[in-house]
Amino acid sequence: MTYTMLMAFAVFIAVSSVTPGPNNLMLLSSSVNFGVRRTIPHCLGISAGMGLMIVLMSFGLHWVVQHAGWLIDLLKIASLAYLLWLAWKIASITPTPLSVQNEATPFGFWNAVLFQWINPKALIMVISMFSIYVPDNIGQLTLLQISLLAVVINLLCISVWMFGGTLMRRLFTTPATQRGFNIVMALLLIGSVIPMVSADLGI
Repeated sequence: MTYTMLMAFAVFIAVSSVTPGPNNLMLLSSSVNFGVRRTIPHCLGISAGMGLMIVLMSFGLHWVVQHAGWLIDLLKIASLAYLLWLAWKIASITPTPLSVQNEATPFGFWNAVLFQWINPKALIMVISMFSIYVPDNIGQLTLLQISLLAVVINLLCISVWMFGGTLMRRLFTTPATQRGFNIVMALLLIGSVIPMVSADLGI
């Protein structure tokens, strides 16, 4: 992989990671509702899940995806249903003083890892990575190195959304503003995935 290709790859991962999507919107919502400390496992789980997807792609899953397009469609349908449920959960979080938001439970590490498999943006990101930037004859060591690079870039980019919740947390100090924020986040979460799903399924 040439230096130019590597830089293009890094930019692709950064842009794909930092732009709005289910992961980032959920991190922002979690950070506002639960604080950064309780959101860190969720953040780490996202990057770990992406790393796991990359590793499995390198061991042949990419071939399966290329020859079984119906599998991606099935995953996208499942993701839409699951994200609708998550949006409802976010919208229905009971507004309480932020310092005592202990009853609800934020997304955990393993939940975030598994979620990547039904997250259309994450799937498209990893598939595009192999289709455009990773040559077929790439060595395993080089693949490991760029995979680690992708995980590090992804973690840095999504952390922006997690820490951004710290600033927004100061704005939503009343039950009314918390409720409004959660409803907006729920609607944005749905809106972030519908175009990707509907375009591919022809809905």
